[in-house]
Amino acid sequence: MFELPKLCTVRKDLSYGVQRDYLDHPNCIGWTREGEDENPGSGIAVLMSNSGAGIKNMEMGVKHANKTLIDALGNVTEKVVVNEEGWAAFLCAEKSVSVWVLKTD
Repeated sequence: MFELPKLCTVRKDLSYGVQRDYLDHPNCIGWTREGEDENPGSGIAVLMSNSGAGIKNMEMGVKHANKTLIDALGNVTEKVVVNEEGWAAFLCAEKSVSVWVLKTD
C-alpha cells in the first residue's frame, strides 16, 4: 500500500523509452525501459516474483553501461551495475517487486 506513491512517481518521472519485456518464467517476470535523453535520469528495470526470490538478466541499453541502479522500493539492498553491453542481473525478493532506478550521487 505504501509503495503506490513511489511507483506512481517512478512511472511519471523515469519510465520512458524503449520497453523490453522478459516474460519467460511462470513466477518471475520483468521489463526495462531504456529512458530518453529528453528525460534526464530516466530508465528503469522492474522485476517481480509471486514465488521465490528472482534474478533475471535484462537489457537496459548501452547508454547505461557502467551505471549503478538501486531498488527504489528498498526491497533489495544490493546495487546492480550495468555491464559494457548494457545488460545487468536484476534481483527481487521472494513474493515481491523491485523497481530499479539510476543511483544519483
